[in-house]
Amino acid sequence: MTRSRSSHRALGKPFATGNGFRLAPCLLLYLLLQACTPHFGDSEAALALEDLAAGAFPGRLAAQTPEPVRETVIYMTSLGERSADLYQSAEGNLAGIVLVPGAAARGRHDPRIVTVARTLARLRFAVLVPDMPGVRRYRVRATDVREVTDAFSWLLARPGLVPEGRVGMAGFSYGAGPVLVAAMQPGINTQVRFVMSVGGYYDLHNVITYFTTGYADTGAVPVVEGAQQAGLRPPHPYSESVFIRSNLDLLERPVDRGFLRSYADYLVDSGEGMDEPVPGTLAPDARALYQLLINHDPSAVPQLIERLPERIRHLIEAINPAAHDLSQLQARLILLHGRSDNLIPYTESVALSQALPAGQAQLFLIDGLAHVDLKPKAHDLPQLVAAMETLLAERAGENDEPIR
Repeated sequence: MTRSRSSHRALGKPFATGNGFRLAPCLLLYLLLQACTPHFGDSEAALALEDLAAGAFPGRLAAQTPEPVRETVIYMTSLGERSADLYQSAEGNLAGIVLVPGAAARGRHDPRIVTVARTLARLRFAVLVPDMPGVRRYRVRATDVREVTDAFSWLLARPGLVPEGRVGMAGFSYGAGPVLVAAMQPGINTQVRFVMSVGGYYDLHNVITYFTTGYADTGAVPVVEGAQQAGLRPPHPYSESVFIRSNLDLLERPVDRGFLRSYADYLVDSGEGMDEPVPGTLAPDARALYQLLINHDPSAVPQLIERLPERIRHLIEAINPAAHDLSQLQARLILLHGRSDNLIPYTESVALSQALPAGQAQLFLIDGLAHVDLKPKAHDLPQLVAAMETLLAERAGENDEPIR
């Protein structure tokens, strides 16, 4: 079956790595702020947003605060020895945060992650950015939840970094799923004060439906005053490509892995020189995966997911927040998502906010943001400032009363 990708190729390129594989941005907040630097105001939240937008260029917050200190720390986890970058302010720490990127080849060293970590350190967060080797290789696994849990436990155990136990997590794009599931884990779920999700997801089944068929339910989406009700954009093929690459080593036959690797390359090829690869005789596991990828019918997705081999279905459910007991999620949530996001639809953050008890999640929807196409609107700025003020309230312990 031949599937046209001409509409996908018109969407533009995400960032590219040296090996030709395109790297989509995972730090949506940073990218949005780059496009709207000048008009945030003079509050601390505004200065923080200006600092994020400035990137490597010094802003007013940088002029008013010491240069953050970054050091590499080594710690033992249930999976073995791990390393992380720890950012601190010389003025001391008021709270801590574990910062988890999405599928990015440079991981904790990605310049965008560094920018966000440095800004948060200037705000006197102790920022821990763990190295997650699997995610850097575009392999999302159930063990990623343990990676996040162990990083959080290491930070929590150091009172000098997290005064009065004020510590939370932040996940970006596909990194938000393991963060949310980690925040539900017994032993730490009552200790996670807050979770910030930027461009994240609630139900992986819905995300798979979106990137294979272009469909997402927008029936229960709130309207922001002064904002236009934005429709979903066609999905960018990067999400589907990451999904394929994440599952390649779970297929039995090397020949099938080779075909699907070529198919993943084809999906993100923005030129016209690469023809769609034609499958030979696929083994049952690879055939089930390929049939899901080429399907156009949203109603068929649940059955096609059910036909996937058990090891792939287990992977999906392990990092799927919707498949876990949300009553175990005690943290307050800060959800930020672009209405024009064409990698993970904004409906995922809406669905997550609606699945939680009233008041547990604060949702900030931004009109002027696609995953790689930034056209911020003036009415986005109050939303961005409000999101930062909510995070700063967690730093100050202003919301220390229990959720339930």
